[in-house]
Amino acid sequence: MSTLPPDGVRWPDTVATSGGGAGVAVTARDWSRTPLGPIDGWPQSLRTALALCLHSPAPSVLWWGDGSVALPNDAYRRLLGPGRDAAPGRPGAEVWPGDWAALAPLLAGVRAGRGATDSRDVPVRAPGEAGEDRWFTFTHSPVTDESGRPAAVLTVGAETTARVVGARRLRLLAALGAALAEPGDPEEVARRAVKTLAGAAPVPFVQLHLATPAGPRLVAADGVEALPGPPDGWPLAEVLADGAPRLVPPPDDRPAAPVVAVLPVPDPGAATPAGVLVAALDPHRPVDADHRAFVELLAGQIGAGLAVARAEHRRAADRAELRLFRALSERALRRAEALARLAGALSSARGRGAIVEVLTTVVPAVVDAAALRVAVASPGRTVLDVAGDVAPAGPLPVDADVPLARAVRDNVVLPLAGADGRATGLCLPLRYGDGGTLGALEVRWAGPVDDDEALRNLLDAVAGLCSQALQRAELVGSAQAMAGFAARLSVTRSTAEAIEVILDAATTALGAELPGLAMRAEGRRVRLWYRDDVPGTLAATFHDLAVDDPRPIVRALRDGERLVLRDRADFAARFPGLPDPVGAHGLVTTVALPLFGAGHRPIAALGFGWRRERPLRDTDLALLDTVADLCEQTLERVRLAAAEHNLVTRLAGRLRSSSLTAPRGMEVATRYRPAMSGLHLGGDWYDLVRQDGDRLAVVVGDVVGHQVEAAADMAQLRTMLNTLIRLGVPLEEVFLRLTELLGVGFLGTCLVVVVDPVARTARVARAGHPHPVVLPAGQPPRTVRTAHALPLGMVDRPMTVTTIPFSPGDVLVAYTDGLVERRGRPYDEGVAALHRSLLGVRDEPVEAIADALLHDLAGSEDDQALVVLRHLG
Repeated sequence: MSTLPPDGVRWPDTVATSGGGAGVAVTARDWSRTPLGPIDGWPQSLRTALALCLHSPAPSVLWWGDGSVALPNDAYRRLLGPGRDAAPGRPGAEVWPGDWAALAPLLAGVRAGRGATDSRDVPVRAPGEAGEDRWFTFTHSPVTDESGRPAAVLTVGAETTARVVGARRLRLLAALGAALAEPGDPEEVARRAVKTLAGAAPVPFVQLHLATPAGPRLVAADGVEALPGPPDGWPLAEVLADGAPRLVPPPDDRPAAPVVAVLPVPDPGAATPAGVLVAALDPHRPVDADHRAFVELLAGQIGAGLAVARAEHRRAADRAELRLFRALSERALRRAEALARLAGALSSARGRGAIVEVLTTVVPAVVDAAALRVAVASPGRTVLDVAGDVAPAGPLPVDADVPLARAVRDNVVLPLAGADGRATGLCLPLRYGDGGTLGALEVRWAGPVDDDEALRNLLDAVAGLCSQALQRAELVGSAQAMAGFAARLSVTRSTAEAIEVILDAATTALGAELPGLAMRAEGRRVRLWYRDDVPGTLAATFHDLAVDDPRPIVRALRDGERLVLRDRADFAARFPGLPDPVGAHGLVTTVALPLFGAGHRPIAALGFGWRRERPLRDTDLALLDTVADLCEQTLERVRLAAAEHNLVTRLAGRLRSSSLTAPRGMEVATRYRPAMSGLHLGGDWYDLVRQDGDRLAVVVGDVVGHQVEAAADMAQLRTMLNTLIRLGVPLEEVFLRLTELLGVGFLGTCLVVVVDPVARTARVARAGHPHPVVLPAGQPPRTVRTAHALPLGMVDRPMTVTTIPFSPGDVLVAYTDGLVERRGRPYDEGVAALHRSLLGVRDEPVEAIADALLHDLAGSEDDQALVVLRHLG
């Protein structure tokens, strides 16, 4: 019996230590009474998907099984808040009680194989909370089990609050602009403005006071709830006097009331405000600079509308001014509507290619550009992916001496000057949240443009929307790449296959190059595996590695330290005097990632790099942790499978070996071929038992199960059947006696054929086993049909014995199901293939027949036992 630990022993500890609070909650729960069963028995696909979910920096949840059992990570639990039970193992209907009717069909569709989908702009506020509103777009992707079928759904959330809030504010601005565009006297315009603003989510309460010689005068007020104001009244006179906005906090007796902004309504033609706008701020949004800027923009737009109204009353003398303000309002409205269309198009685009297409087709209309190009910088790559309608398009080196590349490289805004030196275009960088560049926009106009504040604000808004969309695409792409990497690892069967997939898929998922995997060899030697695309001059520098080698990849293997070298100067500082062949071959940022085995001991180190400096953010480090975890699980799994495969193969070979000579008048050939993987080995056997009168009992069986337990059951059954046959137990009672001796604690199939060359008969007893095949001399092969029979462990009465003729020249074939069964093919087609193969070699010796059958029926994932007999006469 194996002394190796089961594969699941280390995994729960890994989840608890590396999966955050959610990982601790997963391992702390008793799963034995849930649909998932005990945690040690979870399938590899569930473990892999859960590791991916727990390590994701984005809010993620794994919905497992038809019951949609929720396994969320820490970010997802924080998102739901304390008012909602998001403990691991809760049904989806309890996690999202008000939204499950809409969410459940989406998840069911993904599990049914209809592909990934998403839930856009889902509002999230924990029940009972008065905190700020947040919106998320959740992407639902299928997770396949070991059979390749979707068994779960991985949901990853990307926050869209900024876009949703921005779009809502833009719609309100557009509506206000439309209301102010209609002619009327100033008070009518003021009432129209208040009616438009009041009750909208961004502005729940509003008052508008116009300036008069006697002081401010209330002309319109509306809203979902009238606010009494502070004891001393709103600071209207102070705002009119100094033109500075005020924020009035809620009173002590009404802490839940909103903050109120008291803002000057500017008069474009005067030095003093035209009035005062009192606006309650959205209580579910933070009172930040953006919020204040928004209400100030409302006040400014109202001021422009009031100016237009006053201009109407100046009649002919002021018509030119009226047309100017109307044009400004229409232009602002067009821009606001265009920004809203851009935000909607970007939110609907899935994948980086679709987002780039939106940028090149929609943005020119938003900024009134004649032409536009967009450059996207994949992390660590030395070329930019450029698209647009200005030549040249396609790859562009990052170090190219052109404005678009310089904007990415130097992270600065660059003007594009025309022949007269005036600006006719602009290159502005697209940035990550931490300020690093992820690309750039190149905007060109038909002629010179003035550098005004409105244009700069518009371009900043466009760049912000584009940056958010590209970051979202990068995050989703990383999650999909990790899922693909996990799927490829899950089907590896050997260490060699696992290494090949790690070298190919891990670096592809990270966008890295020149991967190498270092593992300990004999003694103090270290062996480095690498792909064929690694230059020979680089590979030669890593020959004859020893465990005390100072280079980063060996140090990571020896000490278990993750080494991230930002650039070659960092390498020189940390490894002074050490040659740098990796840098000489063009890599700038490099990583040496240790991989740990049982007992948290380093067993390998994975090295790779990028040809351009790549800052590794928190999300990138989380991806490295995921890659390491997946590689570690796979290497440990294939190591245990190989060890158990070798053990069972040795045991099974000893039990199946036979030195029995064939009786007179018969020719016998036996074969046993183990499965190609340790996952399907151990239960098949054959045996030959000599009886008196040159009779021969042929036994072929198959025990349900695999590996050591099945091999042990097989050995016990083989021995008991051999003994019962030798003791002369009647053939029809052999399987009944076996049940009486061993009970029903096992399950399998068996076939016993007693061949009598003198009587020229073969007596067949079958317990749920495949029917034997007889090939009479000069006739086609046929299956020997017997009465219906229960499998081993269920036989409770004597069996029916079938007797068939077995004459000189006849051939009899007994086999286990591994010879004819194939995944995705009907069983009868496998038996027909056996018949065809027999016909082609019927006149050959039985040894040649046995070899031909194994050759023609190759490709099984299960063991194969085979006995071929011929009556020689």
